[in-house]
Amino acid sequence: MMGKGVDRKTKESRDPSKRSVSSRSSATEKISPAGSKIVAAFDEAIEAMRSGEPLEKRFSVRTYKADFVCHANGPEDVRRVRGLFGMSQAFFARLLGVDPNTVRSWEQGTRPPRPIARRFMGEIEGDPEYWRKRVAQSSAESDSSYSKK
Repeated sequence: MMGKGVDRKTKESRDPSKRSVSSRSSATEKISPAGSKIVAAFDEAIEAMRSGEPLEKRFSVRTYKADFVCHANGPEDVRRVRGLFGMSQAFFARLLGVDPNTVRSWEQGTRPPRPIARRFMGEIEGDPEYWRKRVAQSSAESDSSYSKK
């Protein structure tokens, strides 16, 4: 038989599922204390999963239902949110990360905003003062970087 032999030791060391806890512990010594805790937690979770016992017996298991409602934004809603800042469509589009033509089409009712844009507008409407400060801060930073050029 011509060809290279397989070095089983090397092959096993590449497969993380075949590594023993002792081989991991030498690598753990080189990481931060927080990293060591994370690795130990993963080792514990892997051990529990391999044992086949229900996770609820070993860990606190909680289930949360998150109900993130994304309201439908019609043309008047988009105008209202933009009006909170007194922004042009072009500037509002920059804030949302979309093209100005996209904001125009939303406000004319030819296209509805995508869910991520609706969620962002909901966040803006929920705390307009925070977003006014963010916009003012961003404008001041861009003004100062522009004047340095």
